[in-house]
Parts: sequence; structure tokens; C-alpha cells
Amino acid sequence: MGVPFDNVTMSEAIEQLQGDLERPGLSRVAFVNADCLNLASHRANYREALLEADRVYADGVGVKIAGRILGCPVQDNVNGTDLFPQLCAAIDDGSTRLFLLGGKPGVAEAVKAWVKKHHPGVTVCGVHHGYFKEKEESGVIRAIAISEADLVLVAFGAPRQEVWIRDSLRGTSVRVAIGVGGLFDFYSGRIPRAPKWMRRSGLEWTFRLYQEPRRLWRRYIIGNVVFLGRTLFRRVTTPSSFPNRPEVQES
Repeated sequence: MGVPFDNVTMSEAIEQLQGDLERPGLSRVAFVNADCLNLASHRANYREALLEADRVYADGVGVKIAGRILGCPVQDNVNGTDLFPQLCAAIDDGSTRLFLLGGKPGVAEAVKAWVKKHHPGVTVCGVHHGYFKEKEESGVIRAIAISEADLVLVAFGAPRQEVWIRDSLRGTSVRVAIGVGGLFDFYSGRIPRAPKWMRRSGLEWTFRLYQEPRRLWRRYIIGNVVFLGRTLFRRVTTPSSFPNRPEVQES
């Protein structure tokens, strides 16, 4: 669909992020699923943010199916919810300062408690909810800068989080900023995750649809059909459009 992504395994993604944390400068990280790619097709600002990102990981069964159809096999489902505990384990030595931004009031604090319980060596240097007003935004950015965070997780949901990261964190000491969508809701305990067998089978989306049908029916029912149609159209019209670099493929 014209959005390049890092076609890597989960362990390789963790290694990439560890390397980014050791280098100066801001590395912007995004996860793209079928819904994200649908949004990117008609929201230019979001598409530009994805094209400018330093890391883009393929998330979900929809992108994996598209990869098969387009002759571009996706190595792994590198989604933020599964990556988060592995990344915490990788930075459990206290060398990385983590800031949690997003969710409803109290949710980021609950995620901080989860981190402290499961990975006590991780330094959580700050938290803030995502329901701040425009006039409060400069204060939020200043809080991140003062915290001297190395890693910021931004849980606003796509496309807002990717655009916000691009536009707001350039003047800070942050080395890695990741848009993580609804991750905070899961690790705060606000919303339970699908059973492991459903996740392994690529059926987590059905569990999420069952949990929040009014909010998610359009994304999963209509959105998945639209994405499949766009994938088939892409297959027919541009069958050989992928770059040669094996570590980065185009979705």
C-alpha cells in the first residue's frame, strides 16, 4: 500500500530498539495493522508520519494475509502489546528512563504499577494521561523534557499518536518514541486480553470485537473487507513493486 515496514521478527525488533536507545537523536516507531493502512490511504498527515518514521512494524493477521497475497511474507506479528513486556525485560537494568503518556486519568499510573511489579529494574520517570487540552500540551512536553526520558510510550491511538510524536518531541532528549495504541488499557487491567490460543490463531480481533462491538464493528467488519479489496487491487495492478532489501518490505 506504499508504506514501507521493517520485516523482522519480534526478537530482532527488540534488538533494533535497544540499538536506537544507545544512539543520540530521536527514533520514531509505529505499528501498522489493517486499520492503520486504511487510515493512511486517505489521511495525508498520518501517511507522512509513517513514511518519516524510523521503524514501522507489521501488526496483526490482516497485514500478514496481505503479505501472502502480495508475495511479501511477513516474518512475525510485531505488535506493541506483545513487544512491551519483552522490551521492559531488555531495559530491566535501570539504564533506560521510561515515560508513559496516554490513556484515561489513572491508566498510565496503573501501567507504571505493572512495570514496577514485573520489571522492578525499569526506571519509570514520569506518567501523564492523554486527555489534556491543547493549552496544556506545552506543559506535557516540558514534563517529558524535564524527566530526561530516554523512551516514551504514547498511547493516543492512531493516527494522533504518530503525528504527535513527529511534531512534539524533537526538542527533547528522548531517543525512542513509540505509538502504542490501546496497550495501556491491557496492562492497566482496564480491558482483558484475548486468551493466548486466540492470539496465536490470529483471532484476537474477534475477541476485541466481542468486547466493544459498538466502537469496533466498523473497523473490523467494514475495515477488513475494504483492506482485503485494496490488497487484491494492489496485487492485480502492481504485482512486482517491492524493494529488494530483505529487512524492509512494502505493505
